[in-house]
Amino acid sequence: MTLRDGMIMAGICFIWAVNAVLSRYVIAMAGIPPLFLSASRFMLAALVLLPFLRPMPAQIGSVLLVGLLMGAGHFGLLLSGYGLVDASLAAILLQVGIPLTALLSALLIGERVGRLRSTGIAIALCGVGIVLWRPGQATLGTGAILVLLSAMSLALGSVLLKRLKDITPLRMQAWTGLISILPLSLSSFLLETHQVESAARSATAFASLLVFSALVVTVVSHTAYYRLLRRYDASVVAPLTLMFPLMTVGLGMATLGERPGPAFFVGTAIALIGIAVVMIPPKAGGQPPA
Repeated sequence: MTLRDGMIMAGICFIWAVNAVLSRYVIAMAGIPPLFLSASRFMLAALVLLPFLRPMPAQIGSVLLVGLLMGAGHFGLLLSGYGLVDASLAAILLQVGIPLTALLSALLIGERVGRLRSTGIAIALCGVGIVLWRPGQATLGTGAILVLLSAMSLALGSVLLKRLKDITPLRMQAWTGLISILPLSLSSFLLETHQVESAARSATAFASLLVFSALVVTVVSHTAYYRLLRRYDASVVAPLTLMFPLMTVGLGMATLGERPGPAFFVGTAIALIGIAVVMIPPKAGGQPPA
């Protein structure tokens, strides 16, 4: 990956970290229902990107599937998890998507994993296990499960995105926004209450996050991320998101007063070592075009 693209990836991760901390505040502290927030975000994003919906993509079925996985599936589950776990923990749990992306890349599109990368995947999963371990608790918390499912949805969507042809990142984002509105709105209607009242009560926080998440996160950062996924192997791009949890932990400690315990930092260090091993390129094979 070029230095310029690496810097772009760092900027993407910083935007995601800011969004994670803001989302945790708005959902857990201001009381905005997460599915309602997600639906509102994609409504605004789809409205802004409306001109990019045409022409109709040739692979419309695949586009809709990827849009559901990377839109409604990923963000609906993730924001629901933000209401139940710290932003720092959520950011670490999302990193399970990195080894999962490598595995799915090998299974679905034939990218080579290899023994070294497989070892890295195992180390990363051990680290995540330490972060999740709670003495005396037999089951995983609901919030952690939602975040893990969110990571799986994003990983599968990222790999399937590689198989799409002749669709620009902005057009993909436009269709992601459009296809995500109905399932998120319906889920909010069925599972949440007092959506409008909650938004009105915390209007400034709701509006600020809505604009930031719809325009800066969805339109800017995710469009740039899609572009990198089209340019490089998914198993190369995904590990670089390890910058995201580190930034989120720092911002969470600085702004929300989050104080993770020792197991969090030990598990995080082990997971990041595993992710770094996953990042090591194979000895044979070419480099993506600069």
